[in-house]
Amino acid sequence: MPGFEWSVKLGDVLTVLGALFVGAAILYNRGGSEARAGMSLSHLADQVTGMKDELKELAKVITTLAVQDTKITNLLQQFTMLQRNVEDLRRGAGFVSTPARGNVDGEYPKS
Repeated sequence: MPGFEWSVKLGDVLTVLGALFVGAAILYNRGGSEARAGMSLSHLADQVTGMKDELKELAKVITTLAVQDTKITNLLQQFTMLQRNVEDLRRGAGFVSTPARGNVDGEYPKS
C-alpha cells in the first residue's frame, strides 16, 4: 500500500507561496484597472454634465446677442429714416400744409 509522504521541503513551500502571490497580484491588478476605469468613466460623466450646463448658458447668450442685433438693426433703420426726413426738411421738401396753418406753406408766408 502506497503511503503519503508528510515531509515538506522549503522549496515546495516557497513555490506554493509564490503561486499564491502571483494569483493575488493578478486579481488585484485586474480589480484595480476596473476600478480606475469606473472612476474615470464617472469623472467623464461629470465633465459631460458640466459641459451640457455650459452649452445651455452659451445658447442663452447667443439668443440674447441675436435679439440685440435685431434691435440694433431696427434702430439703425429708424435713424436712417429720421436722417432722410431731416434732409428733406432742409431742402424744403416734406413740409405738411394743413388747414390749421392757414395760408402758410412751409417756413415763409405765401407771397
